Amino acid sequence: MNKLGAIIAVAVCVLVLLNISTVFAFLFLLLKIALVVGLLALAGFLVFGFIEKPETRLPPAPTPKGEAPTEPVFEKPYFDAHEKGREGEEKVSAILQHMGWPALHNVILEDDRGLTEIDHLVKAPWGIVVIETKNYDGFISGSSTPGVWKQSFPNSSGVSYRLFMDPVHQNYRHVCAVKYLTEMENVQSVVVFAGRAYASPFVHHQVVRLKNLERVLRKRPESFAYVDKRELEKAWYILQQAYIANAGRAREHIDELRQRFS
Repeated sequence: MNKLGAIIAVAVCVLVLLNISTVFAFLFLLLKIALVVGLLALAGFLVFGFIEKPETRLPPAPTPKGEAPTEPVFEKPYFDAHEKGREGEEKVSAILQHMGWPALHNVILEDDRGLTEIDHLVKAPWGIVVIETKNYDGFISGSSTPGVWKQSFPNSSGVSYRLFMDPVHQNYRHVCAVKYLTEMENVQSVVVFAGRAYASPFVHHQVVRLKNLERVLRKRPESFAYVDKRELEKAWYILQQAYIANAGRAREHIDELRQRFS
């Protein structure tokens, strides 16, 4: 009986030890799984966390109503030397030169409303393209005021912002001036973002990123019919003559803007 009891006791001890080792093995397996998942998550953050995704980034928190100025503070590009704006225009000019399409830059036109300045005019095979270039940083979104967009920047106290004229609306004025002078209907408006700004979905669908400009220009708008070559040449000649005639009216145009924004 003593031997039988000893054998039973030894068997029980062995079973207990086996159960304990099984438990420890299971816990060790869970630890390894958790470690692998953690390393994969860290690698994913390092790889994808620094890739900018302007179109999917969430907009900043809405500005409290009390912070909005009584009237919009519009951008006045002619009153200060905007080096960044010129850099953006130079980038667009380089793309147009690479494409080999005839182009005019910084064109002042006069219509029944006065003078207006256009960043770039391009003669495409199917018509005239009017390009407005913006070289923004920060986050660009719409606002509660029609024809006004908002540029937001994070800072230590939250988010600062400024309001400026909607460049799509601004370029519509340029398109109207081109149509007024040339009497041509095939005039396309293109607003180019040449900077690093993020954009809300509302803004994103109305502008063209610099890297996509050539692809967009080479695609004829579906609503545009093919234009007669002689009509296109005539329109381009009119714009060339206006460009030459108004080259010295920059100061006059600035004075008009000062009166408009004063």
